Amino acid sequence: MNNRNLVTGFTLVEIMVSLAILSIMLGALVQGAGSATANAGRLRDRAIAEWVGSNIMVELQLSPTFPTTGTKSGEEEMLGHKWFWKTIVQKVEDDDLRRVDVEVRRTEESKNPIFSLAGFVSHPRLKSRNVSATQ
Repeated sequence: MNNRNLVTGFTLVEIMVSLAILSIMLGALVQGAGSATANAGRLRDRAIAEWVGSNIMVELQLSPTFPTTGTKSGEEEMLGHKWFWKTIVQKVEDDDLRRVDVEVRRTEESKNPIFSLAGFVSHPRLKSRNVSATQ
């Protein structure tokens, strides 16, 4: 057999199948990278919202005044972004306690909070009684 007449290489169909497989793999890779980036942004926002909500709760717990029942809204700037918070203060069975729900949103119009926190605030006279008892 004469080796000069033997043609080597890929056919057009083989090249097209290889390109199709390569494009599917690259598409999945790009989609995965996009999802990872979006998840990182959501996790960053949730962590910052948690800091904002925790700060609001601590401010209420350390305040010298007892919170009145009802809803209050405000905004806080943290790490170069505005965050919108809402507190919902409710009475509980104990008159010296209030239940406080804190919700933090990225935008003022957002219906769903990024972070929610529930806690209790005691009456300031109890705080001063606890401080004098430990001295």
